[in-house]
Amino acid sequence: MPTVHYQRVRSFMEKAGQETPSEVVVPDEHTRLLRARLILEEAIETVNALGIAVKVPEGELEIDTCMFKPERAIDLEGVADGCADISVVTVGTLIAFGIDDEHLLREVDEANLRKFGPGSYVREDGKWMKPTDWTPPDIAGVLGTQ
Repeated sequence: MPTVHYQRVRSFMEKAGQETPSEVVVPDEHTRLLRARLILEEAIETVNALGIAVKVPEGELEIDTCMFKPERAIDLEGVADGCADISVVTVGTLIAFGIDDEHLLREVDEANLRKFGPGSYVREDGKWMKPTDWTPPDIAGVLGTQ
């Protein structure tokens, strides 16, 4: 069963005339381009609201080549709005692919909590690193049950 948030986003998408399949599918190119643009747009708006400017070199966007500079004013309302909007567009992407969110989120959350075992550590940039024996979420298993 999908979450209440999923149901609200699905309702929005239906009112907007967007596809909301009831089974797992790969959407057409137009839908995938729309979802990609929406996700990136909201992510950039949120990063800017955090007070961070992102500089990128020419070519394809890769996270390791981005330079993050704290050059902007922090916009607390923008951070809150951006995080909520990111949730809407990412859940909307799950909906566009016919993927229910509840079991998927549970599987990913549980896998993330397993990252706090022996051998885990905090990287210099603050990212928590998983132990060597960590097992990833069973995404294929979740998709197979839908």
